[in-house]
Amino acid sequence: MRQILKLIIALLILDINLAFGQEINQKPVEPKFERKTNSLDTDMESYFHKRDSIFQLNLGKKYPAFTAISIDGQTIAEKGLIGKVTIINFWFKYCAPCIAEMNELCNLHKKFMKNPAFQFISFTSDSPEEAKESVDTLKLSFPVYPMSVVECCRLNFSQGYPTTIIVDKAGKIIFLKSGGSLEPENIAQDIRRLEQIIEKELNTK
Repeated sequence: MRQILKLIIALLILDINLAFGQEINQKPVEPKFERKTNSLDTDMESYFHKRDSIFQLNLGKKYPAFTAISIDGQTIAEKGLIGKVTIINFWFKYCAPCIAEMNELCNLHKKFMKNPAFQFISFTSDSPEEAKESVDTLKLSFPVYPMSVVECCRLNFSQGYPTTIIVDKAGKIIFLKSGGSLEPENIAQDIRRLEQIIEKELNTK
């Protein structure tokens, strides 16, 4: 009888251990955690790679056809880019980096505005009413052209804000930059770079 009981107990212990997937006296298996790739980092890397590729593809090309009307009722089209060095800036009022660089952009505009071979175009995805309010509040010195979000995305290539593009006298794209900063030092550095490019192009016959 005693041997039968021992056999039954042994079988029960064996069943329990098999149920938990481990042998008698085996140490518990520590779970292994695999490091997963951060999907946000991957998405951002993919976005910047795509953006840079788009920029490279468009450098040296003619700026796309467009027609826009400013809040003052002035009309401009791509034909108006020929013969002038043109800086084109894309923004909207809820974009903090866009607003942060406005003062420096106004200073840049004022520095070259008397040169007949220079022009500054500002495209915003805000409504005409919102754009007018921003012009008054921020005391913008350059012309502002409201347009749809879809049209802004088409014309700024990167679909990012702020985006700044420089077009040469032949109407070709020579510079593209998307994204901005809230730090005054970084903004000043970016504007200085734009200034150098503009000065070089204005002195090019």
